Amino acid sequence: MNAAWLAAAWAGIGVIAGLGPARLRRPIALIAPLLLVALSLATVRGGAFPDELGGGGLALPREAAGLLPASAGALWLCLLLADRLDGREMIGIGAVGSAAVLLLSTGSPLLFGVAAMLAVCALSLRWISVAPGRASLAAARVAGTGAAALIAVSLVLPVSPNGQPGMVGGLLVVGVLALAAVVPLGGWAAGALADVPVPELATWLVLLAPAVLLSAFAIPGPLPLLARLAFDHTILTCGLISAIWAGVMSLRASPATRYGRLALGDLALVAAGVGTGETAAVAGGLLLILTHLVAAPILLQRPRPGLGAPRRMVWLALCGLPPSPSFWGRFLILQACVAFSVGVAAACLVAGGLMTLTAVLTVAQGEPAEGARAPHHRMVAAWVIAAVALGVGLLPMGAVHLVFGPGA
Repeated sequence: MNAAWLAAAWAGIGVIAGLGPARLRRPIALIAPLLLVALSLATVRGGAFPDELGGGGLALPREAAGLLPASAGALWLCLLLADRLDGREMIGIGAVGSAAVLLLSTGSPLLFGVAAMLAVCALSLRWISVAPGRASLAAARVAGTGAAALIAVSLVLPVSPNGQPGMVGGLLVVGVLALAAVVPLGGWAAGALADVPVPELATWLVLLAPAVLLSAFAIPGPLPLLARLAFDHTILTCGLISAIWAGVMSLRASPATRYGRLALGDLALVAAGVGTGETAAVAGGLLLILTHLVAAPILLQRPRPGLGAPRRMVWLALCGLPPSPSFWGRFLILQACVAFSVGVAAACLVAGGLMTLTAVLTVAQGEPAEGARAPHHRMVAAWVIAAVALGVGLLPMGAVHLVFGPGA
């Protein structure tokens, strides 16, 4: 199956599952992501990242083909563990997933921007319909501005690809920062952590944001020198500031939003890794993305009696101490920052230290559980997630190569 058919399959399955008979929506919603996993696995193949600025047809690289089934599996777990599920969540998952396929596979700057805009529109409409308020409106406004900036790149490049390098680099970095929720364009995601239901929030956290950051690693290469420097230095600076800020706010956050704040910090570190231009940052970014694909399905849920022990194990996977998977991911990004400059490495250390402190304090203090005891199937799923998190920490590069391919 090629990328175009896969994008159509994501959209079609999402619409069929979300608009089916009311009494069948929930069981179909728990089956549909597994079908998406199978279809995405069918597209796995070797290949390089597409040149988003150089034109060309759709070609899904191995790393992207690995991200899609992993994200679909994480979304299935989010739906399985969700307290409330009506099946309409699949509409947003299918639409955003379809746009993410195009985002990851296109070589056209116009289609790259249009795919980002389609993803933002689908996500925003779902968020506004289920949680109308300032946070969902801010998501539509800020992320939509970022997608519009990416579309504008396709208009600037043909006119003057080398004459306006600052504008090209600036538009690209605005688009990536807005879609990945990095300071100064990341406030919309922080507001959504408390208001948006878990399955809807996970559509951004484990699908759209990783797709944008994975695509961002391929952006600087074909740019003119000045545009590449503008892009790299801006995303590096903003990523580190955002990671430090997320670390500080995670220490102050309520238990309900603490994991979300920490996830925003790690996504910001991945963005900073993009700006270093180092090979180690790619491996570190993929490992952090994989870590949160494993952790998000359980830690986005509110604590329930019976889930305390597996949640504590998953928090240990995020503590940044060896042999946790987050340690290896942050260490590789730190290695890339050291190669860039000592000052950048110091900022990366501060951000990682704050996130480590958050995770360690959460494990030590525990989380207050509310509601009825978790059903048996949720307890089994939680322990499986905890075991997978432990396995990724013990065999970090093996896990990355398994999911994203031997060239990752």
